[in-house]
Amino acid sequence: MKKESFILGLAACMCAFTSCSDKEEPQQSQDSRVISLSAVVPNTSRGASTTTATIKNFVVYAFTGGSVLMDGVKVTRDGASWVYSPEAYWPVTPVNFYAFSPEINVSADITGEGGGNIPGYINDGTKDLLYSVRTNVIQQAAPVSLNFRHALSKVSVLISSTNQRINVAVSYIKLNNIYHQGSFTFPATSTLASTPEAVGSWSELKGKTDMLTFAILGEEDKVELTPVPTDYSLNTLDCSYVIPQPLSKVELSESGYTGTYIEVDCEIFDSATGAKLWPNANTPDYMLVPQTSTGRIIYPASSDNVKAYLPGHAYIYNISINNPSVLDKIEFDVTVDDYSIDQM
Repeated sequence: MKKESFILGLAACMCAFTSCSDKEEPQQSQDSRVISLSAVVPNTSRGASTTTATIKNFVVYAFTGGSVLMDGVKVTRDGASWVYSPEAYWPVTPVNFYAFSPEINVSADITGEGGGNIPGYINDGTKDLLYSVRTNVIQQAAPVSLNFRHALSKVSVLISSTNQRINVAVSYIKLNNIYHQGSFTFPATSTLASTPEAVGSWSELKGKTDMLTFAILGEEDKVELTPVPTDYSLNTLDCSYVIPQPLSKVELSESGYTGTYIEVDCEIFDSATGAKLWPNANTPDYMLVPQTSTGRIIYPASSDNVKAYLPGHAYIYNISINNPSVLDKIEFDVTVDDYSIDQM
């Protein structure tokens, strides 16, 4: 096997997000004793991530003095209001609130005594899971503002080709060997803008599988790469959310690849003649896709600077396929930008 060489460049940036300009303040109940709620979500710079303007509902638990005040109540946006039923009333003792969005088909184990968790969450890659905590809240006239954070990591694969002498036709893009199930634990303290350290955690990871981010139905669906880095998952599979987890080194054995890696299935043609350049008769078996005419290029998901996907971070892989003859020298760089750690 030729040893693949690649250039990995990683840059991390922390972004402070401000609320959407079109955010509408929730209307309050006429009864000042009724607990009213509002939701705030950090803006993000990429993809279909949830924002303050787009969050539609959340589920809230509330506890006071060792008693349950709200038990998995669904709160829904209704124009300029957040509504729920039955209404809960302010007690004389402080209240702890725990919330997540969207509504999921998993029972949360939240007691109000130091937090709670969402056990056995199964991630399908398409949902942006949010969470929020507010502790020791006393009766107030204004709605209780729940500042949500992103529980998952966001992974985007941007792919391009700047070599005008070749045409690269892509069939599949996958993120391989990632956990898709785990248990999420809420932080014990409020997720305020002033407490960026209040971040939830994941444990009991299981169910390693592959996350398909782009796939064709027929030969006519293959995409031809352009010089513009493009995320082909957008508006197709829309699959980009990953449970935070450690990344393992890629290795090749007789049984195939192990570790966490990105797989790109493609063909490369001469742009002038249309002749197929890769894969060809000299392409090793481990780079061929069985029962197809395509080849398979593997890119490690980890690097010296990124050993794990962290909650609330976006990982952007920029893959450029430009060299049809020596594929183990294709340049490859990775950038990492902040997803939502800094809150409004």
